[in-house]
Amino acid sequence: MKLNKKKRVADNEKESSISKYKKVLVFIIAFILIYAISVTSFITKKYSLKAGDIAKVNIKANKEVIDNIATQAKIKQAAEDVPIQFNQKPEVKKQALDNVKAIFSKVISLKEANKSDKEIVDTLKTDTHISLNEEDLGLLASLNKDELKKLQNFLLEVLSDVYEEKIEEGNRDSIKRAQETILTRFNSSKFYKRVREVGISIAYSEIKPNLFYDKDKTEEMKKQATKNVAPVVIKKNQIIVKEGEPVTENQIEILKELGVLNNSGFDWYMYITLGIMILLILSLEWYYIYRYYRNIFDDCSKVILINLINILALLLSRTINMLSPFLIPLALAPMLLTLLINYKISVTMSILNAILISANVGFNIEITILAILNAILGAAILRKMQQRNDILYSSFFIGVINMILTFCMGVLLSSNMFEIFKKTGFVGIATLVAAILTIGFLPLFESTFDIVTTVKLLELSNPNHPLLKKLLMEAPGTYHHSVMVANLSEMAAEEVGANPVLARVAAYYHDVGKTKRPYFFKENQLGKENPHDKITANLSTLIITSHVKDGLELAKEHNIPKVIQDVIEQHHGTTLVKYFYLTTKNNSDKPEEIKEEDFRYSGPIPQSKESGIIMLADSVEASVRSISEPTKGKIEEMVNNIIKDKLNDGQLNDCDITLKDIEKIRKSFLKSLNAIYHHRIEYPTEKIK
Repeated sequence: MKLNKKKRVADNEKESSISKYKKVLVFIIAFILIYAISVTSFITKKYSLKAGDIAKVNIKANKEVIDNIATQAKIKQAAEDVPIQFNQKPEVKKQALDNVKAIFSKVISLKEANKSDKEIVDTLKTDTHISLNEEDLGLLASLNKDELKKLQNFLLEVLSDVYEEKIEEGNRDSIKRAQETILTRFNSSKFYKRVREVGISIAYSEIKPNLFYDKDKTEEMKKQATKNVAPVVIKKNQIIVKEGEPVTENQIEILKELGVLNNSGFDWYMYITLGIMILLILSLEWYYIYRYYRNIFDDCSKVILINLINILALLLSRTINMLSPFLIPLALAPMLLTLLINYKISVTMSILNAILISANVGFNIEITILAILNAILGAAILRKMQQRNDILYSSFFIGVINMILTFCMGVLLSSNMFEIFKKTGFVGIATLVAAILTIGFLPLFESTFDIVTTVKLLELSNPNHPLLKKLLMEAPGTYHHSVMVANLSEMAAEEVGANPVLARVAAYYHDVGKTKRPYFFKENQLGKENPHDKITANLSTLIITSHVKDGLELAKEHNIPKVIQDVIEQHHGTTLVKYFYLTTKNNSDKPEEIKEEDFRYSGPIPQSKESGIIMLADSVEASVRSISEPTKGKIEEMVNNIIKDKLNDGQLNDCDITLKDIEKIRKSFLKSLNAIYHHRIEYPTEKIK
């Protein structure tokens, strides 16, 4: 046994190494195929055009691009529209008013000092900031104190009003407007002509700019204005050049930017970016399986299947997109992955794959949303499928939701009702096609990759299956035993998170090998005659243990799936046929020479939860049935002993069943067995008078 175990470990290591290289090859092939499919979406038609040529067809933008010339023109216009900025200096007004006050104050003070008019004029010539001719200064000197006060106050009032308006530096119009205001105000005053002229001269001399050009502020505002200019974007599918019209220089620049001219060069960055995106998506998909579903990742055939379905979805999206993206059967991949692998992997793979599908349809927002929705619905609705018709029912439900969502998005994005109804109808047809393709591909993938789906299991559970019919007709006791084991296994599998349908169906087939020699097994013996009484214990052991090998041969002959074949092979593990071992040992003259290995099943021990549960259910059902007067206590003791025996013998070491699971299985068995073997009322017979 130790040698066999070492051999199995060595074989497993060798197989793991080969599988690793296979997966690397699968990854590379998957990447190449996905890239080859996706890159066709980005290959654009090239044109030979120059400025002035007449376009023979309408040329549309194959992607969004910025119109640089129009954008620069818009920026220039925005800068020109910014008004020149000025800084207002209030000190100019104050200085003008102070100058007026100063000259009048000087004249009044000189008059109070009894200076002559000539002395006043001479003093004002040298001691004033206001420039006046000698005649005007003489007039000021001749005015009395009250007249001077009135003129001063009027000047201050007029200048104050004038400076309320902005007088721009270098703007002759603003100075002219100020002078006109002064002239109007003085002409409407009551001063006599000569005084008015002097007052106007003084006011004119004090008109100076109070608003100065601010270069820094103007430049800052221009920068801000140009920064806020949105670039002129050419939208995807927007017509750049119209048929029959001459091509302009600006259009040529846009076509170069789009890469649709023969001299545009090779857009290598776009193809590299596509490769990086595909590599990222593919790596995330593989990492998710590796991280959370290591058993599936280690199975190279399932990894191939997952990638094959994803590639199929991308191929359909690329080809059908040529007709209409709304005809793509987006629900196909999620439904196939759910049925063939599991719904959690289906959701994750399909959502990630939706990014690649979106790229194939030009990142159409409606298709992207529908792809994500179908990824979720396709997995969730088919999570617990019972028959093939459920695929059609599920697709009908998915189709209705898709159509409602498409209609709503269409109304929000467009006002063309004909186009909206057409898209809605296409989506409904696409979902129906997805269901038909799923039903068509399912048997192909099941047989090619030897995957057992719930549908396949339900078909195998049909009593009219040739192998089950053979079991019923040739070994009815074993058939009844198998049904009982199936009931126990299914309930226990539900408790510990195993596959209850697989557990039930595998239990139906686990003892089909007994049909070869049915009467050597107690449940098929009608009378007290036992054929084992006429042969040696060694031969009896050989016959008993050979039902595993015989069952495996029958299963292969009837094309029973590998997962059920594994249960047939593992349901006894390497357990000891204790009855014949002890019989031989007790009757032997040399009991120490009797080896346990000669009385054990060849194995291997159970490798899955379902195999482990069926092993326990098989032993428990047979043992409890042997109790002459079963009671709750006897049944519990028997179940506990069998489970303990299997644990101690190491039969459950490789099947991922925890001690917590063992307790759940034990309670499930007791609940089922107590219901089967409960006490019944003895019905009275009628006494004949």
